[in-house]
Amino acid sequence: MRHRLEEEPEPDEEPGEAPVAAAPAPMVPAVPGGGRDLEYRTELLTGAEVVDGSTLADRLTQASGEGWDLVDIVQAGESYVVLLRRPKAQDREDRRVGFLPPGR
Repeated sequence: MRHRLEEEPEPDEEPGEAPVAAAPAPMVPAVPGGGRDLEYRTELLTGAEVVDGSTLADRLTQASGEGWDLVDIVQAGESYVVLLRRPKAQDREDRRVGFLPPGR
C-alpha cells in the first residue's frame, strides 16, 4: 500500500480545479406547525405511595391508558410529583377534502 500525503489530490480530482463547497444548511431545523404541542399533568404522591410497589404502578397504568407518558418523578419536600405529558388533542376533526362521486 502506498503512503499518501495530504497535499496530493484525489485521483478523480483535476489538479487545477478547486473543490466546490455546497451551500450551508440552515442551523435551525424546520418543525411543522403543531408538531411539538404537548400538554402536561402532575400528580402528587407521598413517599410511602412511591415505595409501596403498587400505588405508583397503578397510577402510571391508568395514566398510560389515557395516553399520558411519564416524564419524571420529582421530589417536592416529603412528597413526590409525577410529571406526565401527552400530545395536545386536536380542536377539530380531520375533514376529507374533495368531491363525492356522483349519486351520493
